Amino acid sequence: SFKDAKMRALLTVLMVSPGAALEPFKVSLEWFWNPDHLPILVAQKHGYFAAHGLNVTVIEPDDHFEPVAVLTSGELDAAVTETVHLAQDRFKLGKDKLVGFNRFLHTLGGVMYARDGAGGHKPRLTITRPRDMCQPGKQLRIQYPGAPGKGGPAIVKTMVEFDGGNCDRTEIVPVNNGFFHTKALVEDQADVATLIFANFELPEAKNSNLDVGFFDLKKYGVPDFCQLVLIANPQALRSPATAWKFRSLNRALREATDWIKLNPANAKALWLEQFPTKDEAEAQMMDEILDRTLYMFPHQQDLSEEYWVGMERWLKGTEQIDEVSVGKVDYWTNELAFESEETRKGGKEEL
Repeated sequence: SFKDAKMRALLTVLMVSPGAALEPFKVSLEWFWNPDHLPILVAQKHGYFAAHGLNVTVIEPDDHFEPVAVLTSGELDAAVTETVHLAQDRFKLGKDKLVGFNRFLHTLGGVMYARDGAGGHKPRLTITRPRDMCQPGKQLRIQYPGAPGKGGPAIVKTMVEFDGGNCDRTEIVPVNNGFFHTKALVEDQADVATLIFANFELPEAKNSNLDVGFFDLKKYGVPDFCQLVLIANPQALRSPATAWKFRSLNRALREATDWIKLNPANAKALWLEQFPTKDEAEAQMMDEILDRTLYMFPHQQDLSEEYWVGMERWLKGTEQIDEVSVGKVDYWTNELAFESEETRKGGKEEL
């Protein structure tokens, strides 16, 4: 169960006045710890959370989709998710169940495929461009965590059609190997894998001696949703009694991101100190992953209304949701990203 999920409370360096009480705050990741979460680690190890009055506990979920349910029950304060899942969950769960407030990772994402003759692995399909994924009379096995849901095929079909092809005469076979995309290709469980993060899976494939190609979502008609955001219960985010905790979390992560950008070598060293590699091959892979990931943390944490409108339009057009927002999107706020004098007040240091 989620309550029995593995919890890792990393070392917090106190930067507040001696004896000051820190407010407990639970954050769930969307997956296991990986470099995409570096700002959270930095905020822990360098005391940015503590400086803003928070004692943050980070939880690794047993299941990628479990934190949303637990968040709505009040057992969590915040959770990490992808933007596409936030939009899907809004229309699945209804209004005032979830709200996103912080974008902390924006990476390249898309579809990964094995190239012909890669590393002794002979792919069933020869793919050189998106429309090659759907070949008449052939079968296409798509690896994606939500299988057999509509997400993976929707991504592939959109890209294929954007490139001038179609999947009308292709048998689509969903494959669910969790988030182990590279493993699914290496073990020939799938022909393509989505949704992959280029900063992680491409170096991982290289380390697995698999020569892969990659199609970027946004170049082929799919919304750019390879972005990690923090979500919360809307009532907790808006309540005068608890809103300060989310402002404090936001500020701490912003400071952590600034530190990463200014101290990239130290940021890499910090990660490797906390999560040592087991051998030279893994060390080389992690070094490349970290080099790619350090550039993926945006300075600004907002997302525009137009971004969400475009996401909803695509989700509805691919039959992943049944409706779109009427009026302003109600499941995302930029209030914390654009702090005014009014919203700036109210952190614990001001209470």
